[in-house]
Amino acid sequence: MADLPHRTNSLAWQIRLGWQNLGEWFEYQLSRVDVDPPQLPRWPWLEPLARGLFWVAIAAMALWVSWLLYQGITAYLNQRQSKSTAAQTPLPSQQALKQAAFWWREAQRLAQQGNYAEACKALYMAGLARLNDTEIVLYRPSRTDGEYLTCIATHPSRPYELLIRTHERIAYGDAQATEETYQRCRRAYQEIAQS
Repeated sequence: MADLPHRTNSLAWQIRLGWQNLGEWFEYQLSRVDVDPPQLPRWPWLEPLARGLFWVAIAAMALWVSWLLYQGITAYLNQRQSKSTAAQTPLPSQQALKQAAFWWREAQRLAQQGNYAEACKALYMAGLARLNDTEIVLYRPSRTDGEYLTCIATHPSRPYELLIRTHERIAYGDAQATEETYQRCRRAYQEIAQS
């Protein structure tokens, strides 16, 4: 196949040819140089020291990986244990559901223990008890958080919405309950109780 004029006369082709020629010239120049490497001293203690340092580094790395695994497993087991403890919380009786004061006291007790997730759940239950007491929405164990939100849509209430949405995020989502979360729920319930 004949070379086309634009392939042999273009600027890009000439630059590429120039770089190739320069590289070949350097390669030729370096191939003519015959340099003997310098004579290094022989130290008999250097090899055992290097081996020892290598194995110390390997052992340190193994310990570090073991520590990370231990931390991960411990965190996983603690999280699993806290979820199983939360799952073992007994379901409230029908009588207790109707007592918002009971859930208010329970929320305060749980918050003092630092169990903010369960404290928020207790405030949520107190809110449901208040909904039931005022007969805005009667309590039914089968109702979901979404159904409660739909039921209170006719009587919009920011405090109820906050309690229900917070419960939904903590119980069914990945949200972690903090003291700040508990304080927001506590203020929302106090607004409900004052109305």
